[in-house]
Amino acid sequence: MQSSSALHVAHPQSLRAAIPVDYLRCAVPTHMGGLGGGPEELGLLMRSLCAQSLSAGVLFWCQRTAIEFLVQSFNAALREHLLPDLLSFQRAATTPLSLDAPALTAQDGARGLRLNGWVQSVANAQADGVSLIVPVHMPAPTPGSAGWAVLQSEEDGVHLEPGTLLPHLHNTCPARVRVDQAFFRADEWLGDSRLLQQTEPVRLALGVLYQSLIAAPETLL
Repeated sequence: MQSSSALHVAHPQSLRAAIPVDYLRCAVPTHMGGLGGGPEELGLLMRSLCAQSLSAGVLFWCQRTAIEFLVQSFNAALREHLLPDLLSFQRAATTPLSLDAPALTAQDGARGLRLNGWVQSVANAQADGVSLIVPVHMPAPTPGSAGWAVLQSEEDGVHLEPGTLLPHLHNTCPARVRVDQAFFRADEWLGDSRLLQQTEPVRLALGVLYQSLIAAPETLL
């Protein structure tokens, strides 16, 4: 893993602190620790946050998108383990900035499955660790062979390397992820490819970020 100085440039912790915890809990069911509400409310919060800081908006997109994958997952045990820390931003989380990115490949190994591949573009790769929601292609003939899993940046075989976004977003902790023979556990599986459809309402609401980036690409934050 690369040193934090190689990955983080300008005060990502202050950006993290600028995101109200209640924003992360919006449109999360109350029985999961959220505040309830619908995606349209989340879109309004994203628009408000982007008006103050596009960089904070990027971190919010990453964190809240990852949260939604857990909310929609069938894996209740994993959700109960991770979600409280993600909702309070005690733990950073992210997905690929492009959700149609090539999937990691799972291969049979001596002691189970091993993951290999690249996630070329993520943000919110905070220095104190990050949970990565990644696409995975399981070996045939596993039913539902394409889906999503959680990797932790501290795991062996998961390497964060410096990444790039727009110049004025350098403080959003951009990185790319190299996965080299990382051990894959069954309890890290979030679900099959249907998760993209299940998370779509929230992802569309968070897409207000892209409108803000297009409207004000020159903003230095």
